[in-house]
Amino acid sequence: MDFLQVIMPSLLSFVGTVVAVLFGYLGVKVKQLYNKYVDTQVEKDVVDSTVKYVEQIYTDIHGEDKLNEALKQASSILQEKGIQVSQDQLKTLIESAVYGMNQGIKDGE
Repeated sequence: MDFLQVIMPSLLSFVGTVVAVLFGYLGVKVKQLYNKYVDTQVEKDVVDSTVKYVEQIYTDIHGEDKLNEALKQASSILQEKGIQVSQDQLKTLIESAVYGMNQGIKDGE
């Protein structure tokens, strides 16, 4: 019985520490997942707005020139927001937004 009384405070302290570390780790992981989701949504929103902007403002350029302008604009906005995106990923998002916009135009005809 003496042994249990001696070891119990240390054991409870150890278990409390392990639980605190686990909750801290889980909190960090949940925050990372949330930030990843939010950043992805912000990227999509910025690209959608940028594609509409470039389509509206740059009516005299087409094709690769228009894509390059959209890449420049979206990259600049995302950098201001502290979101790092590769050019390939940004190009994919832009092409997807253009496709969606073109499908909307076709469906509206």
